[in-house]
Amino acid sequence: MKQIISRITLFLFAISTLLCVATSTNAQLRPMMIPLTTTMVITKPAPGEIYGNKQVVTMGVGDKTYKFLLNDAYVDDPRGIIHWPDVWELVRQYKPNFNVTGMGEDTFAKMQPGETLTVRGMFSGNNQTYEVMGTEPGGGRFAPGQHY
Repeated sequence: MKQIISRITLFLFAISTLLCVATSTNAQLRPMMIPLTTTMVITKPAPGEIYGNKQVVTMGVGDKTYKFLLNDAYVDDPRGIIHWPDVWELVRQYKPNFNVTGMGEDTFAKMQPGETLTVRGMFSGNNQTYEVMGTEPGGGRFAPGQHY
């Protein structure tokens, strides 16, 4: 009788352990496998500028690293699961935060201090690659309207 009770207890313990592991892994961030369209509005800081509480993002182009102030960013995830804070949590520990490739990678070197640029690209979470698809001067179509 004691043997049966101990086997049942061991079986119930194993089941409860499996349930706890299964529910905790579901709560973690889902892996980002396919590249996502990501748009960033960045400004090149002036030399000696103090960043304060502004978010700073670094872009690696070849062997050079460029530092920018991040004004706005969003992810165009059709499923609505992944948002910019998810991407930032994934890349903020790396220097540079993004490895830039694509047709507009030379755009970062040409930016002047104080210049704002909207950069559209594809972000791959597997290796922090940001492939530039296009750029637009200023805050882009989401910038506040100009008043004259």
